[in-house]
Amino acid sequence: MTDGGWGGHEPGGRFAAGLAVAGAATAIGAPLLAGAAGEPYLGTDGVNPWVVVFAAGLLTGLIAFPFGFEVRLRARYPDRDRRWELSMLVWGAVSIAIGAVAFAFGFDTATLGGAAALIAAIEVAIVIVTIAAWLVAGG
Repeated sequence: MTDGGWGGHEPGGRFAAGLAVAGAATAIGAPLLAGAAGEPYLGTDGVNPWVVVFAAGLLTGLIAFPFGFEVRLRARYPDRDRRWELSMLVWGAVSIAIGAVAFAFGFDTATLGGAAALIAAIEVAIVIVTIAAWLVAGG
């Protein structure tokens, strides 16, 4: 293990990588189950519980992604700051790609695709704001 900059060792990131994969798998599988459960997906009449599972899975995957990705870069880049810069850059690119797909679907909460797209767009906005705050803070 390498020095984490605070006098300790950098922790392993297998957990973060596994969490990112599990979140992504949940976000992929939950809409299939939401479609099987049927309407309402996201509205005043109610919320499909599988849409909530989709939201939780996608957010988990998005939040865990940069931590798991940084671990994958450790063998290639010994400089911790460089790894995090690349990790944040790729995190932003992945989030923007998810946001582009969400905008392509549109935001009609009466449909499964529209409800999932709205949730994805909100979560992508959270990632973008997080990256912007990191940059403003001197990331």
